Amino acid sequence: MCANPAKDAMRIIAKVLLTSLIAILVSSSLSPAKDVTVEVTSISAATVSAADLSRSGGSVMDSEIEALAPKLKSLFAYNSYSFLGLVRSETEFGDSVRLELPGHFVLEVRPERIEKEGMGRIEMLVTLSKDIRTEVAGSARGRPREEIILRTKIRLENGGTVLLGGPPISGGVLILALSARG
Repeated sequence: MCANPAKDAMRIIAKVLLTSLIAILVSSSLSPAKDVTVEVTSISAATVSAADLSRSGGSVMDSEIEALAPKLKSLFAYNSYSFLGLVRSETEFGDSVRLELPGHFVLEVRPERIEKEGMGRIEMLVTLSKDIRTEVAGSARGRPREEIILRTKIRLENGGTVLLGGPPISGGVLILALSARG
């Protein structure tokens, strides 16, 4: 059997090209990973009567938010905390994500950058708005409009949570537990 160096070279080149093509196809079929995962827990905080407290055995805290209890109690002077909902989304640095919250509130979060030292901190622009309807003359229907309640920059430890106290909701005050992981 006589080896043909030209044929062997062509086989090697074909294998390299096929391997490269497979790698390109696999990498292009995967959806690109998002840079940041944003999670918001909505909480209604209120002060309830002593009679209601005695029936509940002290302060009222829904089980879904018990992990936040120490922070909530140290930052806010309420004795009742109710879980309203949880929303999660992914986005890239520089892009905004809009999260629909209970009570016609909208939280827009735009992660701007991450510091790479240590665990890192994520810097984000956060805007809390309320969807309201404006009255249209001669019509029962209104046009949607957003009223900005809060706009601030936050530097949050990567994977950490910050509590934002806010506007009235459901006989209490809306508190948002905002987490981000990059």
